[in-house]
Amino acid sequence: MAKVSIAGLEHAGARDELAGCEVRSGTITALFDRPADPIHVHVLELSTDGRATFQTGEVDRVAYVWHGTAQVGAISLPQGSSIILERHAGSRIDAGADGAQIVLFAASRPSSGERRGGNVHLLPAERVPRYASANELSGGLHADSACPTCSAWLHENRFPPLTETTPQAAEAGIHSHTENEVIFVADGQIRLGAKLLGPGTAVAIAADTMYSFTSGPEGLHFLNFRAEQPRDILFKNGHVMDEVGYWRDQVPAPTYC
Repeated sequence: MAKVSIAGLEHAGARDELAGCEVRSGTITALFDRPADPIHVHVLELSTDGRATFQTGEVDRVAYVWHGTAQVGAISLPQGSSIILERHAGSRIDAGADGAQIVLFAASRPSSGERRGGNVHLLPAERVPRYASANELSGGLHADSACPTCSAWLHENRFPPLTETTPQAAEAGIHSHTENEVIFVADGQIRLGAKLLGPGTAVAIAADTMYSFTSGPEGLHFLNFRAEQPRDILFKNGHVMDEVGYWRDQVPAPTYC
C-alpha cells in the first residue's frame, strides 16, 4: 500500500458480492479492498426493502449509518449510528423506509492479538458519547478498543469551515499515527495539500506516515477507523499526544444496546 492512498465513490469499483456479506436490493462499492490494503472500506447502498446479511468472520467489522436509517432486530439506527460486528459474530441489517447508505470498515486480515469476539454492539446516534469545544471542534466516539471482546476503533470529528490555510498552519499540523488508519469524509471537504476532496472520499494512511490536513470552505465531518487501539500521535515538531487519553478526557466510553 502507498503511504497515503485516496479513493472516492465517483471513481470506485462496483462489486457484485462482498465476502462474508449477502446484499439484497442494494449495491456494493469498494473504496479499499485489495489484498495489499490493511483496512478494507465498502459503501453499501440499500433500497427501502434492502438488507445486508453478515456471516461470521475472522475480523471485527464496524458499520456506520451514513445516510438513511438501518434496523437490526427491534433497534432502529438513524443516520450517525454504528454497529460493531465482532469476529465470530453475524447479523442482518435491514434498510429503513428511506433506505440506507452504510460505510463498512474492517481489517483485511486478523491480527495476532485478536480478542475472542462473538458479539454484536449497536450504538444509536443519540447514545454516541460526544463533545463540543469552544473553537467549534466536536467529536463522537463509536468504538474505543477497550471492549474485552473486540479491538476496533471508530471516532468522528467535525471541523469548522476554513477558506484557506497558511504554510505555517499546515506545517504545525503534520503528524503521524502508530497504526494504519482510514479517514472517510462524511460531509464537507478535506484539504490534502492542493487537493480539496468531498463526501464519499476515503483516505488510507499507513502507520508512521507524516501527513497533515485541514477542512475546506464547507467545513469537514469525517470518520476515523483503526483496527486496533491507537497509541501515540507524533507531531513533526516533536510533540507527542496520547490519543486514547485525549478521548478519555473528552467523553465516557460508549455503552451499547
